[in-house]
Amino acid sequence: MDSNGKLFPRGGPEPKSELLAAYEEITAAGFKDLDRFSVEDLDWLQHIHDRHLDFFREERRMHFGAFALVGLVFIILLPATLSLEDYFLVLAGAQAMLLALLVPYVFVYRKYEEGVRRMMREAIILENARRLRVEQG
Repeated sequence: MDSNGKLFPRGGPEPKSELLAAYEEITAAGFKDLDRFSVEDLDWLQHIHDRHLDFFREERRMHFGAFALVGLVFIILLPATLSLEDYFLVLAGAQAMLLALLVPYVFVYRKYEEGVRRMMREAIILENARRLRVEQG
């Protein structure tokens, strides 16, 4: 699954469940037209959406950890790079590689962060639709 919530973005197998196909459809439509689903269907859609959200939260944590580790190594090596004249070129090369990793990683982490926030808003929309359906009877 990619950060847009598509389950099979590269032409994988077609979903076998009608609800899974409906989930992909409402995900692509921005969680509109939820009135056509029953309370049980909305419960299942909420459950599968929460599973996807958990997956992306874990991915976000993993990417933040990698980003933090690379940043920490960069900061730890900086004083040694500036103070050791004999190894300056080697350490400066390592620093440059770490910086080359950190800059694009900011954008990778941002992509995951935005995806998780979008999915959290969608979870609220689903929960609201389910509660309205329950209140209506």
